[in-house]
Amino acid sequence: MVLLASVLAGQDAVAAGTYKGQWTGAGGSGDIHITFRDGGDGKLTPEVGFTLGGQDVTCKVLSFKPDGAKFTMVYEFDAQGTMLQSAIEATVTGKTIEGTYKTTAGDQSVDSGTWKATAL
Repeated sequence: MVLLASVLAGQDAVAAGTYKGQWTGAGGSGDIHITFRDGGDGKLTPEVGFTLGGQDVTCKVLSFKPDGAKFTMVYEFDAQGTMLQSAIEATVTGKTIEGTYKTTAGDQSVDSGTWKATAL
């Protein structure tokens, strides 16, 4: 039991803080930043933003599900008058988070790719 507890304690997990990095997909590439704030109740609240065509895009997080060293998140944003939604899957390794994303407009796929960010 003690061995299992020490192994689990050593696992990477998403932590409060700000992460900055890059995204790359069929639709281009840009910067991404995610901030996880500690709500004081042991739950993290994420904020997401990125650049698209050199413009800053602010997102509204719709869902966030942490699971140890992994998490999923869905957020929506306005891209030149069109509401889009991105779903991301990510894995935490040390101070780095990386994963994939898929962006949709309604039920139609718009873009997909990868992203990677490092804690500041």
